[in-house]
Amino acid sequence: MSRAPERRYAILAEGRFTNRHAKTAHGLLRYGKDPVVAAIDSSLAGRRVRDVMPALERDAPIVGSIEEALEFSPTSLLVGLAPAGGRLPGEWMEALRSAAEAGLEIVNGLHQRLAPEFPGKPVWDVREPPKDIPLFSGEGFGVGPKVALTVGTDSAIGKMTATLEIERVARAAGLSAAFVPTGQTGVVIAGWGLCVDAVVADFIAGASEQLVLEAAKASPDLILVEGQGSLGHPAYSGVTLGLLHGSCPDCLILCAADPTEEVFRGVPRPEVSRIARLYEEVASLVKPAPVVAVSLNTRGLDNGEAAELIAAVADETGLPAADPFRGSADPILKAVLEAPKTRPAGL
Repeated sequence: MSRAPERRYAILAEGRFTNRHAKTAHGLLRYGKDPVVAAIDSSLAGRRVRDVMPALERDAPIVGSIEEALEFSPTSLLVGLAPAGGRLPGEWMEALRSAAEAGLEIVNGLHQRLAPEFPGKPVWDVREPPKDIPLFSGEGFGVGPKVALTVGTDSAIGKMTATLEIERVARAAGLSAAFVPTGQTGVVIAGWGLCVDAVVADFIAGASEQLVLEAAKASPDLILVEGQGSLGHPAYSGVTLGLLHGSCPDCLILCAADPTEEVFRGVPRPEVSRIARLYEEVASLVKPAPVVAVSLNTRGLDNGEAAELIAAVADETGLPAADPFRGSADPILKAVLEAPKTRPAGL
């Protein structure tokens, strides 16, 4: 979980730069502190990131090949895709080999490990967990700063985005906020952290606790933990539960989207108020953690529809609601700051 040195990134996103599965590319571009010198997608070559996706707030060029990207002197090539199942598109391997032969470090957030494919070459398999993760100890109960965790009605719903947008407004308000990365994109953005979905199940809570303890060493005003998965999604609920208990949060931010969409194979998303109560009940088995605000992903809605959804969710739950990407995370931060520190169950 040590901090990584600064990198100069080229991002491989061939044919998929604007695809929603390119969230690792998008996350680094919008939130990363390391320079991004080029994105690689031959279908968009000659354009610039800001022209294609203005919300990413970067002006890097888009080029058509590894060779063109090398002209901008990158140190590292990021695999910019995070597809379901975490497997590399087969046609990308040749591009990665070219990058490795040119001396670039390969930065890979997929479940598929690439270090064995490039022996003797620098590869950062972001999802490779450390060997010495302890079991949950309860030491996280004693953390001084307030800990807030994002949770969701579904997976891939914007928990990382919400967490980072809250961090942004906290820093703008003069607060020292520590972002705790728990997934591959968050780790690449922050340059440290641990992918809890790559940890043996018994140790997920211990890994989550260690991340919070690491963040607390700098004595920040606030610790913001990136959520994973959803209690309502059977494919990812195990990771969600370990993170919920292991990070010992004082409060929760519930991330939600269009309630009419499916979670899994015809299963509709539960009502926001219902799943908020569920998270509170499950958290309270170890430590009480109320849901204090709702972060809504209104992508795909126009401004009027988004405003209606935000108002409806606020009315349903009685909680502050906002889309921190479309608007501002200020209402969510205010709710987090007003929430009290909590104590473990039974103490």
